[in-house]
Amino acid sequence: MQNRTKVRRRVLACARCRKRKLSCDGKVPACTRCVESGVQCVGFDSSTQQEAPRSIADFLEAHIAKLDVLRSPSSLQALGRPSAAIPSPADSHSSEAASGQWRPEKCAFADSLVNQVMEDITPSFLGVSKVRPLLQCVVKGTQLPSKKGPVVSTDLNENHPRSILNPQPTKGLFHDLMPDEVGANTLLQIYLDRVITQYPIYHRNDVTIAFNSIYHKKASTPGEDSFRNRYIVCIIMAISLSTSARHKVQKANETAYQLVRHAMQWIPEVATNDIPGLQAILLLTQYIFLNPRMADLWLLTGLISQAVIDLGLHQELPNSSRVSAYQRDMRRRLFWCAWEMEVGVCCIFLRPTSLPIKNIEVAFPLEIDDTAITQASMEPSGRVSKFTQRIICRFRLIEAEIISVLWLGEPVPKEYASMEQWIDRCINAMSQWQQEIYASRDANKDRGLNARWNEMCLYTDIACPYILATLYRSSRRIPNPTTSQTMIALVNAVKVADGYFRQSEAEAGKIKYVFHPCHHVFNCALIFLQGLQRCKQEVSENFTWQRVEEWMHVFAKCFSSIAERWAAAKRCLEEYERLLLPIKKEYMEFLTQKASFLHPPRHPNTQMTGALFEYPGPAPAPAEIDEAYQFWSVFNPTTTTADTEALGAYVYNVPPRDWNAEFSLNYGMESMPEA
Repeated sequence: MQNRTKVRRRVLACARCRKRKLSCDGKVPACTRCVESGVQCVGFDSSTQQEAPRSIADFLEAHIAKLDVLRSPSSLQALGRPSAAIPSPADSHSSEAASGQWRPEKCAFADSLVNQVMEDITPSFLGVSKVRPLLQCVVKGTQLPSKKGPVVSTDLNENHPRSILNPQPTKGLFHDLMPDEVGANTLLQIYLDRVITQYPIYHRNDVTIAFNSIYHKKASTPGEDSFRNRYIVCIIMAISLSTSARHKVQKANETAYQLVRHAMQWIPEVATNDIPGLQAILLLTQYIFLNPRMADLWLLTGLISQAVIDLGLHQELPNSSRVSAYQRDMRRRLFWCAWEMEVGVCCIFLRPTSLPIKNIEVAFPLEIDDTAITQASMEPSGRVSKFTQRIICRFRLIEAEIISVLWLGEPVPKEYASMEQWIDRCINAMSQWQQEIYASRDANKDRGLNARWNEMCLYTDIACPYILATLYRSSRRIPNPTTSQTMIALVNAVKVADGYFRQSEAEAGKIKYVFHPCHHVFNCALIFLQGLQRCKQEVSENFTWQRVEEWMHVFAKCFSSIAERWAAAKRCLEEYERLLLPIKKEYMEFLTQKASFLHPPRHPNTQMTGALFEYPGPAPAPAEIDEAYQFWSVFNPTTTTADTEALGAYVYNVPPRDWNAEFSLNYGMESMPEA
């Protein structure tokens, strides 16, 4: 068994601990030693060997507050000059930043003061400057967890041809790759009706303006047919095509992949250190959940979260006439999009998050349709269509708390007297969440939302068993669950795989992400195999051999279905079948032996009565499945040391002339009512 390397996003000891040569826990805004000593905690910039702000977010807020005081007609000219009394954490990069011309970007949703502060301040501890934007990190395929860690050594080497800092242009010209106008209009409508409601990264007006500037040449302002608009249109076309194609799905996925690869050439222009740059990377990340070979999700979600903090999106803006309801709602939308993406990835890898998972200050955004939200006004009675984001984030809040307690060393909340009481509360919270979604579906009167509510109900049918399997599986907090807990985890692991298989085989046009299903099903496969190996007696007494054999096949079916859209699932299938073979043989031998000999009666306290904590612990299992079970998050068959899916491996396909006819985009679509 190899030792795992603990991955930390950033390490920054404070100046006081560094000077005294003491260990520093690196907490923000102040470390534990400084808090206990009652002194100010000041950071240390190793590149300049000088003190620096301990928290870039707190530093920016203080800097903004000072500028706000100076904001008056008599001091507007002096506002642009940074104060010498406030040390800038980007001083070490001032020469680098001055070496190139910085092109100002429009930022429609951030206060002008925030924009001005971000103009000359960048977090030096990340080694970035205006010349190299924070989020310019996109073409390395997702290395699903490996022994080397989520990020390999060449990722940040700008001289390496496969570096994420060197986006490579794709073959073909922009207009050669884009769909015909009829097909493009269909894909745009699919994105606006189905996709933007789940991840409302852009307002639908912004997407429509970008689309019109490319296809209909209706640019309302000079230069609106920009690299940013081309980037947006390429990726929304790719997302819509990946989810809506009903015929020739593999070709559709390859065509979408080519569109996104083409968009990568504009990353230096669009991945800026402001809110439009954050929106651009969030949009790319949404596509990567559909096609994880495109970029490194772990690295992207970490950088996105840091950008959220640096831009102050993790806090509500004060009530002010200068902050419109439109701006406030957009900031909330971006925060929760970034939060859900990071929490979803970190819970898979069993790692802590950068963004908070408790006491979150940011409210959920409005759920009314974007047609009722404009910069001038809002119509509260508008059609409610953006409920998907809130539903998923409520589940992520429960999931994040469970992972933090069972895997990351967080204590059980004080209001619960025992671990069992806390587990019951988690189960009740999930049950209530599921019941509310089913009740909302039954009460829905909008025919255009029927398909989306059915998708949400299927989502709950997967999420609830997954939480039960997570609670009762072996974990760092509970390394040896009881037999009844192991049985609960086993049964619910099968339900998760079955739910994901139904989702993957659902009607074409439904959004089918592959990153979470592949990881969750592989995790549940290991839970099932370990439970089957440890609890042979209990399984044989409660389930027939035919039922168990069907369960074994469910995981294989699911991996095969996912592999049609992501080849990494084939390696999951191969590894699952390799681990299954000896366990299946062992279980069949147990059944034969059981049929040949009269088994002694079980002790009364080990009967399956439905209680959760009365069984003795199951017998220890052989080392191989336990090792795979414990370390699946840092080494699983979806990873190889060599990238088997090179970015240029796919043959360039000439896009069809008629996209509707080629991919049957309109076939069987439900009509969406006009809002």
